[in-house]
Amino acid sequence: MKQRLVGFSIATVVCACGFGAAQAQSDPLTAWFMRATSYNTVASATKMSKPEVLPGKPAGMNCLWEDHRPQLAGVWELKRYDRTHRIALAVATTDQCSVALFRAPAPPVSVPDADLSGYTTRLGLHIGSSYASVRSTYGGGPEKSASHFAVAYASNASGETISLPPKKVALPQTVTIVVDDGRVSAISIYTDLAPET
Repeated sequence: MKQRLVGFSIATVVCACGFGAAQAQSDPLTAWFMRATSYNTVASATKMSKPEVLPGKPAGMNCLWEDHRPQLAGVWELKRYDRTHRIALAVATTDQCSVALFRAPAPPVSVPDADLSGYTTRLGLHIGSSYASVRSTYGGGPEKSASHFAVAYASNASGETISLPPKKVALPQTVTIVVDDGRVSAISIYTDLAPET
């Protein structure tokens, strides 16, 4: 049974787009991350047929930072690297729950090793899924045949305010997919948690 990939993200599109680009110039870890994920580089997003969420609150426990993990692009933290399958897992916080799962060469820092080959999104995508599966899962999107490209999808996830009494709110969500030779090589899911405050 495949493990579920908790709450992906793309919120830094608004917050750190300029910052991320500036960081990529001087920080090798940020440059490594941006090359692999194309995070914040897709200008427009196709509306998804349903949000990419896990059961329960989209934030989940996996957006919590751990002590002494390498930081990149201002709000991201590199959690694990699968040395066997060359797959990395990063999360971002700060009014968001963002997760990126991506294929990349070994990072220029030391992080715990973990088998990430079985991780899937809530809707069933994983590293190695076909672009046809992406379009089927998310309800369309541009037809592409280039050997390397990135596409984005947008929707709203359900959330609740932290104030009492809790009120239902929509949490803007963007999913960025990188495709290499017809197969998914990176998935970044950004869920904006600001409406919960």
